[in-house]
Amino acid sequence: MYYCQERHLYLVIWVDDIFLFFPTIALKQAKELWDDGLRKELDLGEWQDIDDCLACIVTRDRPNRIVRLSQEPAARKLLLRTGMQDASDKETPMVANTKLTKKDCPSAEQAAVMSEEQRWYRSVIASFIYFVSWTRPDMAYAVSKLCKFMHNPGQVHIVALRRLLRYLKATANYGLVYNYGTANTSGVQEGVYGYYDASHADCPDTLKSTTAYVFFIGLCPISWNTKLHTVITTSTNHSEYCAAAKAAREAKYLEKIMVEIGMGELVQPINLYSDSKGSIAMTYNPVQRSASKHVDLADHYAREQQERGTITITYVNTKDMIADALTKALGSADFLRHRNTLVGRIDL
Repeated sequence: MYYCQERHLYLVIWVDDIFLFFPTIALKQAKELWDDGLRKELDLGEWQDIDDCLACIVTRDRPNRIVRLSQEPAARKLLLRTGMQDASDKETPMVANTKLTKKDCPSAEQAAVMSEEQRWYRSVIASFIYFVSWTRPDMAYAVSKLCKFMHNPGQVHIVALRRLLRYLKATANYGLVYNYGTANTSGVQEGVYGYYDASHADCPDTLKSTTAYVFFIGLCPISWNTKLHTVITTSTNHSEYCAAAKAAREAKYLEKIMVEIGMGELVQPINLYSDSKGSIAMTYNPVQRSASKHVDLADHYAREQQERGTITITYVNTKDMIADALTKALGSADFLRHRNTLVGRIDL
């Protein structure tokens, strides 16, 4: 990314694609850069609004200041390829409280018989990784868990993947909605803020915890992640504390890039929300206790960033913990409540 703060121009290059972002007040400067600069050096035509980027569809409602990102065509194509275009709909990506395990992986003899199904599984999961990385944080937890068995999926895993396809079929027209209209952002926290959460020892094979975070600007999600922690955590507070460290590292990255491009007011500081009072106390109180003396140095990163003023951490009730949808398979009511914050319908 190249930028000029004085002229409010931001040029992003992705492989062989070029994107030029600018506010309306910088239209003249943007045209000068495009016509008198870039087109003289590169084989470029007239610029046009971005409407398709790597099969991610961009639509705009300029009067209401809304931008929508959708991968519906790619989703419909995947459903057609897998023969699931007429399948019954599902409200959630996974059955509530599902625990997938290696015990359901087939033996070598069984895997040889299932080779075609396993190949199908890997291909479909690869497509879902693409969706989750771009516009579908609501499916991140399910995809993360199903990815663990790409090397040797069994029938239980294939059934779970088919359910995910049914959920995709029901929500193919969902995506990210960046709504910056005054009526929709009044009363909303300004700047960048995030939620982090953990599900303690939820992996039945390793007893490791799933940690997750999601960051927003206004009502718009801009970054999310869900992943098994690298080590076993010994308590719920410990796993939440580790999740805080991961979220703090992402917050530091967002702070650095925002400050560099002249938008530092959005990250002064970044507020993180947690539903664990115990882990918050560990972050704000550096007293060494027997219950926390085993915590790795890397997991104290959130405490350091809090002391430096990069982040603050605030308690939020579990029912309002949006990152909960990225750490466990929720029931319909809880999942739908959080999904409405993460993604929205694009064809409204």
